[in-house]
Amino acid sequence: MEQLEVSCDLGDFAGYQAIRRELSQREAEQARRRSAARQAEAAVSLGQLRRGDIVQVPAGRRAGIALVLEPPSASASPATAAGPPGLLVLTAGRQVKRLTAADFPAPVTPIDRVRIPSWFSARSAKHRRDLASTVRNKLAGHDLARPPRPAARRGGGSGGADDPGGNRADIERLRRQLRQHPCHGCPDREEHARQAERYQRLEREAQDTERRVAGRTHVIARTFDRVCAVLDQLGYTDGDAVTAEGRRLAGLYAELDLLVAECLRRGLWDGLDPAELAACVSALTFESRRPDDLTAPRLPHGPVREVLASMAGVWGELDDVEKEHRLSFLREPDLGFAWAAHAWARGRALEQVLSPDLTPGDFVRAVKQLIDLLDQVAGAAGTAPVAGTARRAIGALRRGVVAYSSVG
Repeated sequence: MEQLEVSCDLGDFAGYQAIRRELSQREAEQARRRSAARQAEAAVSLGQLRRGDIVQVPAGRRAGIALVLEPPSASASPATAAGPPGLLVLTAGRQVKRLTAADFPAPVTPIDRVRIPSWFSARSAKHRRDLASTVRNKLAGHDLARPPRPAARRGGGSGGADDPGGNRADIERLRRQLRQHPCHGCPDREEHARQAERYQRLEREAQDTERRVAGRTHVIARTFDRVCAVLDQLGYTDGDAVTAEGRRLAGLYAELDLLVAECLRRGLWDGLDPAELAACVSALTFESRRPDDLTAPRLPHGPVREVLASMAGVWGELDDVEKEHRLSFLREPDLGFAWAAHAWARGRALEQVLSPDLTPGDFVRAVKQLIDLLDQVAGAAGTAPVAGTARRAIGALRRGVVAYSSVG
């Protein structure tokens, strides 16, 4: 790790900055502990109040004088800074409110007490008014500008509640080291400190970035290993060697390239005419705008339906293999464009293949994607008959508005 790039003529500023940083951390820790202890004491003090105690709410929306109508129930859960029991009070404004330790950042001590009649009802406006008047009269001789003195806190010194674990002694030691350090007397000390803090912040950001990149690299490496295991299981690789089927797969660039390769290897598209091949391959390129639509897609008659069913079965097998290796790359084939692709390749007019869910722009885009994959199929099939069928299908599809938009 590169050293701190801040220098001082009076001494080792890196060491001086390290003392400052540790001192700040210790002081912040001490402040947090004091705050937590104070909140815990406030919660405990609420549990010690009795019916008829008059208290002063120090701050917040309910600041002011309040009379305890109902102290925390003895059956309630123990008071804590995070979740103290409720305290039912009558405010100076004659409202009945429920308070918690959040309303008392410091321990609360009763100012005075009044007797609450047994017949008092918090629901009665007259009872609340009379009781609030009694409280005002009771406090007439009190100096409310001076808050009541809290109860004495137990413990003290370096090992008391304010100093758990001797933290105060460590703070005093660090303060002495800071004052005695040669750099403490540098006239440019604060400027050096700002430069050091900026350097340390940049260093932390760089370390965070390195950790994130390392984490992502590990994910990519694990994913790569799983993909290799899938390809090896399917016969596209043999250890570190790529098989002939693997080289064919490497020539395909499509979202469902593995499914395309399997269809070619299993000969599912053999014997189809160009329009039928276009319909089947469209299931690998098309994605419906409404994937949750449960309506059965319109399909052409003939062998297309059987081939599409076989393709769905192959997809299921591949999906199972991927899941075995904790992968999920292959989406399910979408049959929503099969009829339109078949009809267009057979020479139907544009208005006959469009539908409310298929605009002219969507149609042209879908046909272009289909042509691109058919071109890859023709190349991957090599000398097999399906290669010629794929090229004839491209010719049948590239006409009319599709051909015009391709030229444009």
